[in-house]
Amino acid sequence: MTPCAALTETARFCADQAMMCGEGHAPARPFLVTGLVLMAQQAASLALKEAGDLIPAQTGATELLLRCASPKHLPQPCTLPFEADRRRRFDQLVERRNAFMHPRGMDWIIADPCLSDGLDTVGFITDHLHLTQPVNAACLSAPQRAALEDALDICMHLASFLKPADL
Repeated sequence: MTPCAALTETARFCADQAMMCGEGHAPARPFLVTGLVLMAQQAASLALKEAGDLIPAQTGATELLLRCASPKHLPQPCTLPFEADRRRRFDQLVERRNAFMHPRGMDWIIADPCLSDGLDTVGFITDHLHLTQPVNAACLSAPQRAALEDALDICMHLASFLKPADL
């Protein structure tokens, strides 16, 4: 499977999990969180690869995004706007993913605002790196691009649904 196909499949997986979460299926939440972190990692890795950046082995999820935010690794206008608030939101998502993947005998929970923020952040990252300002617009085929757009729309609908009403 190509990296572009893998990104598209991960986005579809996230969209499926988002639909189940929207229907009140709580067991889908940890799988959605895990998929979101993976999607951000794939989007960042693919963008860096397209830019010719050599990604060090054992690079963490946030490190990949920080590389995408550096004009040294990803040229303008492709450079990812990854300010402190987005980083904080993504780090919270990674923490929740890690708590699920490496259980310590405690209940796993994610609050609606945290999940909504994570959906928004990963949606923005993926959209920016592969739809709005891709390094290589030909990287995704037309059907892959459409599938990615559809999957991100579904995820963004769940993010809107989960947002607190007072915001």
